[in-house]
Amino acid sequence: MKFKEEIKKNMKENSGYLIPLNKELYQKVISEMIKPFKNKGINKVIAIDMKGLMYGSPIAYELKLPFVPIIKGGKVNKRVVIGKTFTDYSKKKKSLEIGKGTVTKKDKILLVDDVFETGAAGKVAVGLIEKLGGKIKGISIVQTKLKPEDEAFFRKYDFHYITKSDNIK
Repeated sequence: MKFKEEIKKNMKENSGYLIPLNKELYQKVISEMIKPFKNKGINKVIAIDMKGLMYGSPIAYELKLPFVPIIKGGKVNKRVVIGKTFTDYSKKKKSLEIGKGTVTKKDKILLVDDVFETGAAGKVAVGLIEKLGGKIKGISIVQTKLKPEDEAFFRKYDFHYITKSDNIK
């Protein structure tokens, strides 16, 4: 089975998420997420909670870079984070937060997640990183379900994905 078909099969079998049970597939996904950004001058990896953390941490490790999580809102003392509320693909209100001292103007960021459905969480993450002064040099995800008009927002950040959902409306 080809790599991209194997990812889609795994995601279909696991309610739309790539579960890293197959170590060879997981390692290949991590390698493919890194490949476009190896020589881009990135100095920090940031991933979006929850499933993005399964990719961001090993990517940072492979690149020998610091890792910063963007976490679901309400988990950390408000004095040490900035956050933003948004409506996600399920039409639920959610919020994301990042530590105030985790990103500086010197940081060149690779933003990582598993799937972009509407891009709402990705847009919030971009906004939080930029508010702290970081420059996003790339965005790497496993799968996109974005409509073309939503994907356009991310293209200016060197947006890469491994597979595109067959279910884009």
